[in-house]
Amino acid sequence: MWQWQTAYDELATYVWNPEPTTLTYYFGIPLDYADDFSKTTSMFAFEVYGSREDLYGTHLSSPAMARFLAAIPAFSTTGLDLSHCRCVSGYVDPTGDKPECGIMQDTRIVCISPSARGKTLASLQKLAERVERTERAAIRKSVYTYQVFESLDDEISARIFARFSDREAMERFLRREEVVGFWMGVKEEVKSMECRGYLPNGKGWLHC
Repeated sequence: MWQWQTAYDELATYVWNPEPTTLTYYFGIPLDYADDFSKTTSMFAFEVYGSREDLYGTHLSSPAMARFLAAIPAFSTTGLDLSHCRCVSGYVDPTGDKPECGIMQDTRIVCISPSARGKTLASLQKLAERVERTERAAIRKSVYTYQVFESLDDEISARIFARFSDREAMERFLRREEVVGFWMGVKEEVKSMECRGYLPNGKGWLHC
């Protein structure tokens, strides 16, 4: 399975230069394959674009992407699973030096209704602002990224993307009073929640 991951090398090299509107291109491997990245059956991609046209008209239609899509069918178990979101709160990097994380977490939230998502996002925005203030004031940074998104594919989904210095920092963060308080406060608005942890594979980059 390593072949389809290495196929990203040429793609990332290409994207960095001719696609200035591809603002973030960052990848992770499921924790299930922490001992051997080469055996992974999937890879998480966190990508940020200036507009939808930058994704479909520029990135996905580029010659480099065409070569990539032609190369991976023999090695991947699924096609591309794209989710479209809009950032509503949070930060990418409080220090400006874009340190590599030890672990990242993707949290998917499905609410019971559009109005319930509105309430959940409002609470998440307050949490994200508090996390950013705390992180910027901390001497030793541990929450490298904390961003909140609303889905553009439906009216009831939201998402959180977070990067941590290490596993211990992530576990400590998840048990913080304000984080537990957020989940307790929106439990009547949330239908389901799913978290997945990923390890950085050394490909791609982040923007500030």
